[in-house]
Amino acid sequence: MEFLVLLLVLPVAAEAHEPGYADAKIASPARTSRAGVRLAYPVGELPRRGMLVATGNVLSPLARWIVIDLDLMTIRQATTRLTDAGGSVKIESERTDAISDDERRNVIASGNEVWIMPGSDPPVLGEPTDHLCSVALFDGDDVLQEVGSDCPRPRFVAVLEALAASANQRANLQEHAPAPSSAEASIGSAHREPDGTLVLWLRATNEDGSVVGHGEFRYSPSDQHYDRVLRHLGPIPPGGEVLVLPFPPRWPDEPASPQRPRS
Repeated sequence: MEFLVLLLVLPVAAEAHEPGYADAKIASPARTSRAGVRLAYPVGELPRRGMLVATGNVLSPLARWIVIDLDLMTIRQATTRLTDAGGSVKIESERTDAISDDERRNVIASGNEVWIMPGSDPPVLGEPTDHLCSVALFDGDDVLQEVGSDCPRPRFVAVLEALAASANQRANLQEHAPAPSSAEASIGSAHREPDGTLVLWLRATNEDGSVVGHGEFRYSPSDQHYDRVLRHLGPIPPGGEVLVLPFPPRWPDEPASPQRPRS
Protein backbone atom coordinates (compact mmCIF):
# COMPACT_ATOMS: atom_id res chain seq x y z
CA MET A 1 0.00 0.00 0.00
CA GLU A 2 1.36 3.40 -0.91
CA PHE A 3 0.91 6.53 1.17
CA LEU A 4 0.91 10.04 -0.15
CA VAL A 5 2.60 12.37 2.27
CA LEU A 6 1.83 16.07 1.95
CA LEU A 7 4.28 18.51 3.42
CA LEU A 8 2.62 21.78 4.32
CA VAL A 9 4.90 24.76 4.61
CA LEU A 10 3.27 27.35 6.81
CA PRO A 11 4.29 30.96 6.20
CA VAL A 12 6.09 32.58 9.09
CA ALA A 13 4.60 35.91 10.04
CA ALA A 14 7.03 38.71 9.35
CA GLU A 15 7.85 41.06 12.18
CA ALA A 16 5.93 44.30 12.09
CA HIS A 17 8.22 47.20 11.28
CA GLU A 18 7.74 50.91 11.44
CA PRO A 19 7.12 52.41 8.00
CA GLY A 20 9.61 54.97 6.81
CA TYR A 21 8.29 58.51 6.70
CA ALA A 22 8.52 60.50 3.46
CA ASP A 23 11.05 58.15 1.86
CA ALA A 24 9.62 59.03 -1.56
CA LYS A 25 8.24 62.41 -2.67
CA ILE A 26 6.61 63.72 -5.80
CA ALA A 27 7.96 66.71 -7.68
CA SER A 28 5.08 69.01 -6.81
CA PRO A 29 4.73 72.79 -7.08
CA ALA A 30 3.36 72.57 -3.53
CA ARG A 31 6.79 71.47 -2.27
CA THR A 32 8.67 74.21 -0.46
CA SER A 33 11.23 74.77 2.28
CA ARG A 34 10.45 75.36 5.93
CA ALA A 35 11.28 79.04 5.44
CA GLY A 36 8.73 79.19 2.64
CA VAL A 37 5.80 78.01 4.76
CA ARG A 38 3.02 80.58 5.06
CA LEU A 39 1.08 79.71 8.20
CA ALA A 40 -0.07 82.00 11.02
CA TYR A 41 0.61 79.22 13.52
CA PRO A 42 0.79 80.66 17.04
CA VAL A 43 0.81 77.40 19.01
CA GLY A 44 4.51 76.67 19.52
CA GLU A 45 6.98 75.47 16.90
CA LEU A 46 6.07 73.44 13.86
CA PRO A 47 7.22 69.80 14.07
CA ARG A 48 10.51 68.72 12.52
CA ARG A 49 8.77 65.63 11.16
CA GLY A 50 5.02 65.61 11.17
CA MET A 51 1.89 67.06 9.66
CA LEU A 52 -0.73 69.74 10.12
CA VAL A 53 -4.30 70.48 9.11
CA ALA A 54 -5.79 73.95 9.62
CA THR A 55 -9.40 74.79 8.85
CA GLY A 56 -11.25 78.07 9.07
CA ASN A 57 -13.70 80.44 7.44
CA VAL A 58 -13.05 83.85 5.91
CA LEU A 59 -16.20 85.19 7.58
CA SER A 60 -15.26 83.84 11.00
CA PRO A 61 -12.27 84.82 13.16
CA LEU A 62 -11.88 81.24 14.39
CA ALA A 63 -9.50 78.59 13.04
CA ARG A 64 -8.90 75.01 14.14
CA TRP A 65 -5.48 73.33 14.11
CA ILE A 66 -4.46 69.67 14.32
CA VAL A 67 -0.70 69.07 14.49
CA ILE A 68 1.04 65.68 14.65
CA ASP A 69 4.66 65.50 15.86
CA LEU A 70 6.05 62.12 14.80
CA ASP A 71 9.22 62.48 16.90
CA LEU A 72 7.46 63.43 20.14
CA MET A 73 4.50 61.13 19.33
CA THR A 74 1.95 63.82 20.17
CA ILE A 75 -1.19 65.35 18.71
CA ARG A 76 -1.78 69.02 19.43
CA GLN A 77 -5.19 70.62 18.94
CA ALA A 78 -5.88 74.32 19.14
CA THR A 79 -8.54 76.88 18.34
CA THR A 80 -7.33 80.38 17.52
CA ARG A 81 -9.10 83.69 17.08
CA LEU A 82 -8.11 86.53 14.76
CA THR A 83 -8.16 89.61 16.98
CA ASP A 84 -7.57 92.44 14.49
CA ALA A 85 -7.20 93.28 10.82
CA GLY A 86 -3.43 93.19 11.15
CA GLY A 87 -3.43 89.41 11.55
CA SER A 88 -2.87 89.16 15.31
CA VAL A 89 -4.00 85.78 16.61
CA LYS A 90 -5.13 84.74 20.09
CA ILE A 91 -5.23 81.14 21.33
CA GLU A 92 -8.74 80.28 22.49
CA SER A 93 -8.02 76.69 23.54
CA GLU A 94 -5.16 74.20 23.28
CA ARG A 95 -4.39 70.65 24.35
CA THR A 96 -1.62 68.13 23.66
CA ASP A 97 -2.03 64.37 23.96
CA ALA A 98 0.20 61.38 23.35
CA ILE A 99 -0.46 59.04 20.42
CA SER A 100 0.16 55.30 20.39
CA ASP A 101 2.60 53.40 18.19
CA ASP A 102 -0.32 52.11 16.08
CA GLU A 103 -1.73 55.62 15.64
CA ARG A 104 1.70 56.88 14.64
CA ARG A 105 2.09 54.14 12.03
CA ASN A 106 -1.38 54.94 10.70
CA VAL A 107 -0.71 58.65 10.19
CA ILE A 108 2.71 57.91 8.66
CA ALA A 109 1.08 55.63 6.08
CA SER A 110 -1.57 58.24 5.32
CA GLY A 111 1.02 61.04 5.14
CA ASN A 112 3.19 59.02 2.76
CA GLU A 113 0.27 58.82 0.34
CA VAL A 114 0.21 62.61 0.25
CA TRP A 115 3.97 62.84 -0.30
CA ILE A 116 3.95 60.47 -3.30
CA MET A 117 0.54 61.03 -4.93
CA PRO A 118 -0.65 64.19 -6.67
CA GLY A 119 -3.93 65.55 -5.37
CA SER A 120 -7.04 64.62 -7.32
CA ASP A 121 -7.78 68.31 -7.75
CA PRO A 122 -5.18 71.08 -7.76
CA PRO A 123 -5.43 73.42 -4.75
CA VAL A 124 -7.47 76.47 -5.65
CA LEU A 125 -8.69 79.61 -3.99
CA GLY A 126 -11.56 81.85 -4.89
CA GLU A 127 -14.31 79.27 -5.32
CA PRO A 128 -17.79 80.34 -4.15
CA THR A 129 -17.28 79.18 -0.56
CA ASP A 130 -16.05 80.78 2.64
CA HIS A 131 -14.28 77.63 3.82
CA LEU A 132 -10.49 77.54 3.87
CA CYS A 133 -8.24 74.56 4.52
CA SER A 134 -4.47 74.13 4.68
CA VAL A 135 -2.58 70.82 4.72
CA ALA A 136 1.16 70.76 5.47
CA LEU A 137 3.60 67.88 5.85
CA PHE A 138 7.06 68.41 7.36
CA ASP A 139 10.22 66.37 6.85
CA GLY A 140 13.17 68.38 8.09
CA ASP A 141 13.51 71.41 5.82
CA ASP A 142 11.31 69.86 3.14
CA VAL A 143 7.62 70.83 3.35
CA LEU A 144 4.61 69.97 1.24
CA GLN A 145 1.87 72.57 1.70
CA GLU A 146 -1.45 72.66 -0.12
CA VAL A 147 -4.17 75.26 0.44
CA GLY A 148 -7.64 75.36 -0.98
CA SER A 149 -11.18 76.57 -0.55
CA ASP A 150 -11.85 73.00 0.56
CA CYS A 151 -9.48 70.48 2.09
CA PRO A 152 -7.27 69.30 -0.79
CA ARG A 153 -6.58 65.90 0.82
CA PRO A 154 -9.92 64.73 2.28
CA ARG A 155 -8.74 61.18 3.09
CA PHE A 156 -5.68 62.43 4.91
CA VAL A 157 -7.68 65.09 6.76
CA ALA A 158 -10.22 62.44 7.83
CA VAL A 159 -7.41 60.35 9.37
CA LEU A 160 -6.15 63.28 11.44
CA GLU A 161 -9.65 64.29 12.52
CA ALA A 162 -10.40 60.72 13.61
CA LEU A 163 -7.17 60.67 15.61
CA ALA A 164 -8.10 63.98 17.24
CA ALA A 165 -11.54 62.61 18.16
CA SER A 166 -9.94 59.51 19.68
CA ALA A 167 -7.52 61.63 21.73
CA ASN A 168 -10.41 63.77 22.99
CA GLN A 169 -12.35 60.67 23.98
CA ARG A 170 -9.42 59.32 25.99
CA ALA A 171 -8.95 62.70 27.67
CA ASN A 172 -12.65 62.85 28.63
CA LEU A 173 -12.45 59.39 30.19
CA GLN A 174 -9.44 60.46 32.25
CA GLU A 175 -11.12 63.68 33.37
CA HIS A 176 -14.19 61.78 34.61
CA ALA A 177 -12.20 59.02 36.29
CA PRO A 178 -12.50 58.81 40.10
CA ALA A 179 -10.00 60.94 41.96
CA PRO A 180 -7.05 58.95 43.31
CA SER A 181 -7.16 58.01 46.99
CA SER A 182 -4.67 59.29 49.53
CA ALA A 183 -2.72 56.02 49.12
CA GLU A 184 -2.20 56.97 45.49
CA ALA A 185 -0.84 60.45 46.18
CA SER A 186 1.99 61.48 43.87
CA ILE A 187 5.54 60.64 44.87
CA GLY A 188 7.18 63.26 42.66
CA SER A 189 7.19 64.71 39.16
CA ALA A 190 8.59 63.80 35.75
CA HIS A 191 9.36 65.42 32.41
CA ARG A 192 10.77 64.29 29.07
CA GLU A 193 13.90 65.82 27.56
CA PRO A 194 14.15 66.59 23.79
CA ASP A 195 16.04 63.34 23.15
CA GLY A 196 13.24 61.35 24.79
CA THR A 197 14.98 60.73 28.13
CA LEU A 198 12.52 60.49 31.03
CA VAL A 199 13.64 62.39 34.14
CA LEU A 200 11.89 61.51 37.41
CA TRP A 201 12.38 63.56 40.58
CA LEU A 202 11.02 61.37 43.37
CA ARG A 203 10.80 61.63 47.14
CA ALA A 204 10.92 58.90 49.78
CA THR A 205 8.67 59.09 52.83
CA ASN A 206 8.23 57.35 56.15
CA GLU A 207 5.03 55.57 57.13
CA ASP A 208 3.88 58.79 58.83
CA GLY A 209 4.29 60.68 55.52
CA SER A 210 7.39 62.65 56.47
CA VAL A 211 9.93 63.09 53.67
CA VAL A 212 13.26 61.33 54.25
CA GLY A 213 14.98 62.02 50.94
CA HIS A 214 14.84 62.90 47.25
CA GLY A 215 16.37 61.33 44.19
CA GLU A 216 16.60 61.82 40.44
CA PHE A 217 16.08 58.87 38.11
CA ARG A 218 16.78 58.97 34.37
CA TYR A 219 15.51 56.52 31.74
CA SER A 220 16.91 56.82 28.23
CA PRO A 221 14.90 55.38 25.29
CA SER A 222 17.34 52.43 25.23
CA ASP A 223 16.63 51.49 28.85
CA GLN A 224 14.87 48.14 29.23
CA HIS A 225 12.24 49.70 31.52
CA TYR A 226 11.68 52.82 29.38
CA ASP A 227 8.34 51.76 27.82
CA ARG A 228 7.01 50.55 31.16
CA VAL A 229 7.90 53.80 32.92
CA LEU A 230 6.40 55.88 30.08
CA ARG A 231 3.14 53.91 30.21
CA HIS A 232 3.01 54.44 33.97
CA LEU A 233 3.54 58.20 33.62
CA GLY A 234 1.01 58.65 30.80
CA PRO A 235 1.04 61.49 28.23
CA ILE A 236 3.68 64.15 28.90
CA PRO A 237 3.08 67.49 27.13
CA PRO A 238 6.12 68.96 25.33
CA GLY A 239 7.99 71.19 27.76
CA GLY A 240 5.65 70.21 30.60
CA GLU A 241 5.73 67.78 33.49
CA VAL A 242 3.40 65.26 35.11
CA LEU A 243 2.90 63.94 38.62
CA VAL A 244 4.24 60.47 39.37
CA LEU A 245 1.94 58.02 41.12
CA PRO A 246 3.41 55.18 43.21
CA PHE A 247 4.85 52.37 41.13
CA PRO A 248 3.38 48.87 41.43
CA PRO A 249 5.35 46.18 43.33
CA ARG A 250 6.10 44.66 39.92
CA TRP A 251 5.23 45.55 36.33
CA PRO A 252 1.94 44.06 35.03
CA ASP A 253 3.77 42.45 32.09
CA GLU A 254 6.64 41.16 34.24
CA PRO A 255 6.54 37.42 35.01
CA ALA A 256 6.09 36.57 38.66
CA SER A 257 9.12 35.24 40.52
CA PRO A 258 8.92 31.48 41.14
CA GLN A 259 7.92 30.59 44.66
CA ARG A 260 10.43 28.81 46.84
CA PRO A 261 9.42 25.30 47.95
CA ARG A 262 8.36 25.08 51.55
CA SER A 263 10.57 23.06 53.88
